[in-house]
Amino acid sequence: MSAGKKKFGLVFHPDKCSGCLDCEKACVKAHPSSVAAGKPRIKVSKNDGGKIKALMCVHCDSCPPSEVCPSALFEFHDEGKYWTLDEHRCFACMACIPRCPFDGVFFEGSFGVETAYSCDLCAGDPACVKACKPGALTLETHREE
Repeated sequence: MSAGKKKFGLVFHPDKCSGCLDCEKACVKAHPSSVAAGKPRIKVSKNDGGKIKALMCVHCDSCPPSEVCPSALFEFHDEGKYWTLDEHRCFACMACIPRCPFDGVFFEGSFGVETAYSCDLCAGDPACVKACKPGALTLETHREE
């Protein structure tokens, strides 16, 4: 990515999260024609200690899953502001899933459909952020060095 470009990223603030799952519901609603329809691209849960965590693609600069995808299905969009994964062309080799350091690539294998899928930032206007009343999810921008 060239210097000075603006980049998007999702940020989770666990101290503000109520665990309501409105972000997951909004995500599902925003992707009705997805291969993984009915599955959220953000997954909020509590660990054994009761701490809330969110698994999601944060749209990091290098996108490690893209480095192992044999079909080159991860692409930068909107002049490099965010990543997407073309789940309609995925053949479910699953090489990308363990490569995400944020556990933000998921697998759908029900109803005869097999695909990897991840957050697409709703084309730069994420439904999860809008649905998060406590402000636990934010879309932040920064300049690439």
